[in-house]
Amino acid sequence: MLNLDLATDVLIVGAGPAGISLAINLGKRNIPCILLDQKNRSDVGYKPCGDALSPNSTRKLYELSGIQQPKGDEIGEDLESAHFKPVPDFELWIPFVSQTIDRLKYGQRLLDSLVDFPWIEFKPKHKVVETIIKSNKIVGCKVRTENGDKINIFAKIVADCSGVTGIVRRNIPDEVCDKFQKKLPKKEIIVSFREIIETPKPHEFQKQMRIETHDELPPPGYFWIFSRGERLLNIGVGWLINDSNRDYSPKKVLEELRNKFFPDVKVINADGDTLPGRLPLYSMVADGFITCGDAAALVNPISGEGHGPALLSGFYAAERIELALRHENYSEEELWDYNVKIWNIYGYDGGLGIAVHKLLNAVPFSDFSYLFEKEIISQSDVDAIMGSTSVKLPIFQKILKGMRKPKLLFKVARGLLIAEKIKKVSNKYPGTPEKFERWVKKIKRIERIHL
Repeated sequence: MLNLDLATDVLIVGAGPAGISLAINLGKRNIPCILLDQKNRSDVGYKPCGDALSPNSTRKLYELSGIQQPKGDEIGEDLESAHFKPVPDFELWIPFVSQTIDRLKYGQRLLDSLVDFPWIEFKPKHKVVETIIKSNKIVGCKVRTENGDKINIFAKIVADCSGVTGIVRRNIPDEVCDKFQKKLPKKEIIVSFREIIETPKPHEFQKQMRIETHDELPPPGYFWIFSRGERLLNIGVGWLINDSNRDYSPKKVLEELRNKFFPDVKVINADGDTLPGRLPLYSMVADGFITCGDAAALVNPISGEGHGPALLSGFYAAERIELALRHENYSEEELWDYNVKIWNIYGYDGGLGIAVHKLLNAVPFSDFSYLFEKEIISQSDVDAIMGSTSVKLPIFQKILKGMRKPKLLFKVARGLLIAEKIKKVSNKYPGTPEKFERWVKKIKRIERIHL
C-alpha cells in the first residue's frame, strides 16, 4: 500500500489571516511549511463578520514584515468616525480608525503571494481529524484529504490557526499540556450574525462605524452598522453567551432590527459565525505546538475585532518559530516568549473587554442613560480608556453626580478596577513556565470578581 504520509518543518492548520500571515512570514525566512485549510481554495479569506480592520494593525504588519496593506477594491470604505450609542438619545464618538474590507479579495491576494515561496505548500480541502502525540509532544496531525484519504503530516512544530474551534488545540490531552483550555465553554463564546445590504439611495452613515444597543437585543448584545460604500452597509448583531440570552437567535434579532431601521434594502449576503469572547489563552504554546489568531482567543471582547491581532500574531509566531528551528529546540520553554509578547500587547484590550461585559451583564440598559446624562462617564473618559492611557475614572469627583444611584457608581468603579488589575497582571506575564501557575491564580482571581 502506498504511503502518503508527509513531513515538514511547520504544519499550519487554517488559512485565515493568522495562518496566511504565519505562512508568508515563514516563507520570508526560508522555512518549509505546509498550510492546510478545509475550504476550497477559492473560498479562502471569506468570513462572515463586521469586515472592519484597523489600518494601524496592517501598517504595523507592513513595517514588521513587508506584507502590503489592503488596497484598491479590497477596501470597501475608509472609515472616518466611530460612534457608540448606548441609549437612544445619547451618542459617544470613539477615537478609533478603521476600514471595511472585502475579506475574500484580501485573503485571496495574500494566498496568491505564497507563490513567491516554493518551499511552502498549500493544501485546500484538507481537514484535520486528530492531533498526533508522541512521547508527550505534538508531532503532527492526522488529515483527511480532498479525496477522502487519511494521511499523517508530521512536523517539528504544529501551528493551530483554525479559528475559535481550535481543532488542534482541543485534541491535545491534559497530560501533554494542561496550561490552556482545550474547548472554550459557551460563556466564553460570542455568537453573531451579519448581513451585507444595499440601500435604495445613499445611506446616512457614510464613512461611519457604529455600535448601538436596542431593546430588541438581549444583554449584553450590540448592533453594528459599518459603511462599505455609498449604498452598501455591513450590519450585524452579536453577544457573549450567558444563561439569559442563550436561546435568542442572532439571525432573527438582526432581521427584526433590519426591518425596523432598513425596511427597503436588498440583502446581498447573510451569514453567522462564532468567536472567542475572553482574555487570550493563558498559554499559547506546548512542546511542538503554537497557536495564533482566534484559536488563541486573540479577539477584542468589546468590538469583536480579531482580524488585526490574527495577522500580527502570525508574524510574532514566525519570529519565535525561526529561533526554535535554529536552536533545534521545539519545546514549550523555547516557544514561551511568544506568550509574553502576546499578553503584553493584548492583555489591556482583553481586560477592558471583560470588564465591559461584566458591567453590561450587571447593569440594565436603562441605567446607561443615567451614566451618560449625568456625565458619570463622559466623552473625555471614553477617549482616555479607549486610548489605553487609563482605565480609571476620577470617581470621587463624580460621587455627587451619582448620589442617586450609588450602587451603579460602585459597579462602574469596580468594573474599571478589574480592567486595571488585568492590565497590570498582563504586563507581568512570567518569563518562564515555572512561574506560570502562580500567575494564573492571580488572573483567575481577578476574573472571578463580581460587580
